[in-house]
Amino acid sequence: MTELVFEHTPPVAPARAADFSAVFYREYALLARNRVNLIFGLTPTLVYLLLVNTALGNVVGDISYKGTTLPFAVFLLPMVLAMSVVSAAGTTGMALFQEEMSGVSTQLWSWPLRRSRFLLGKLLAGVTLVLAQSLLALVVAMALFRYPFPLANWLTMLVALVLAAVAFNGIYLAGAILIRDYRTFSVLSSISVLVLVFTAPALSPVDQLPVVLRWISVVNPVTYAINGMRDGAVLGFGSAWPSLVVLAVIAVVANAVAARALLRRTANL
Repeated sequence: MTELVFEHTPPVAPARAADFSAVFYREYALLARNRVNLIFGLTPTLVYLLLVNTALGNVVGDISYKGTTLPFAVFLLPMVLAMSVVSAAGTTGMALFQEEMSGVSTQLWSWPLRRSRFLLGKLLAGVTLVLAQSLLALVVAMALFRYPFPLANWLTMLVALVLAAVAFNGIYLAGAILIRDYRTFSVLSSISVLVLVFTAPALSPVDQLPVVLRWISVVNPVTYAINGMRDGAVLGFGSAWPSLVVLAVIAVVANAVAARALLRRTANL
């Protein structure tokens, strides 16, 4: 009798570039095609950009900020961008839950995928989406209002925007990994947008905040995002760099926590 012999050849791992690009495209498509999350991310930003500027601009008038008199629309711009960053970052955490509830995570790890490529693709896709929504808000703002910033100050503000996007993407991704319940994360992420923005010097300089809010603003990461963008746009890099350093530290710590927790979570799938 002829003996049957079966051979099993494991699939060959894809090349590094293909490995990363496939993960990045998949993550970006997962985030960008969810219209509900995109609407929730953009709506608060556009509401504050259009309605608050229109409603309060004539009432508040000009604002004195560090020896410079600013129109309200100019003073409000960093707050609008910070709200856009925080709102969009929350959608990246939502995508993680949707991925696990649909069973895609289990299917994904049945393939010999490098964890480092998966992690890098997920982080960069989230940051890209956050930046895209924030830059869209900036383009709308520039089309509607006049911002008399020199080129160097625009560049400094964009650096602060990028650092804020990386930092808050890491914060919300870490929160989505550490909080296992989808509903709990959804409620907390929605509430946190307003809490973080309005306990920061969003609508007034920090020295005009009530004492309690002034204390809270010191440990509020949105404070450094707003101050970094506002100081960079109005005063330049020389005034913005302390906030930029704090944002960079927050970005490194938050993404390190998110990366470690994500790798530990995928190991249990």
